[in-house]
Amino acid sequence: MRLRMSSKPRPQLNVTQKSGSLLGAGTSRNFITPLARGLALLSAFKASDQWLGNFELASRAGLPTSTANRLAKSLATLGYLDYSRERRQYRLAGGVLALGYAAVANSPFRNLARADFQQFADDHHLFVTIGERDRLEIMVSECFHSNSSVLTVRLDAGSRVQIATTAAGWALLSALPEDERTFLLDHMKKRYGHGWREIFRGLTQALSQIARKGYCVSFGNWRSEVTSVAVPLVAADEASIMTVTCSGAAPFLSSRRISEEVGPSLVALTKRLKGILLS
Repeated sequence: MRLRMSSKPRPQLNVTQKSGSLLGAGTSRNFITPLARGLALLSAFKASDQWLGNFELASRAGLPTSTANRLAKSLATLGYLDYSRERRQYRLAGGVLALGYAAVANSPFRNLARADFQQFADDHHLFVTIGERDRLEIMVSECFHSNSSVLTVRLDAGSRVQIATTAAGWALLSALPEDERTFLLDHMKKRYGHGWREIFRGLTQALSQIARKGYCVSFGNWRSEVTSVAVPLVAADEASIMTVTCSGAAPFLSSRRISEEVGPSLVALTKRLKGILLS
């Protein structure tokens, strides 16, 4: 697998440093910037947020405050945001929830794969998550908790982690088409600046590990006390790319246990489930 930075000119996008959103499309005629801005505003909300004001929405979405204000008012009119006159803030509304339910209802994981991943979490006493790309981040879409796991740090559906510095992100990058991977690397290089050299070195090692073993390992990259093992999960028709990550407390998830048990088992599970993603 080649991992390189492209020297060819590419459309210039605005990379928002705080949220990792990608807005604008240079000369592309197929990119509708107002739509992208509206979606960026909705994506500014995190799982822990309830109400956000115009300034915070604008900052997170990488937009002028006046633009964020107009977009928020439009989204509220359409039923995607609620507005509190007393607070002078917005929160996500039922329209967004309806879209989320529609996505979950059409996910093959809902009826076909959830039991398998839950069984894996229980059998190996680990915390398992399914992730999908959201700009320069991985958004957790499914979580499977083991009652016997000793891991105290957990993620909820809707949480986000960075692509560049997590096992989930490395697994995703390994499965992307080369042009899309190069595109993301270009923008991550701009985002991380002077720290990119070290990040890129770790990322390259992880992709090499996936090429050899089918999985990659993060020893404390996300949280110092957490070890994570991740694999890419690509639909049989290549229409969707996800990542499967299992995490455990560092002392409980040793290198030997990963190489002899968890890593090979996780690779085998995703290979078996790959076919059900063919819609």
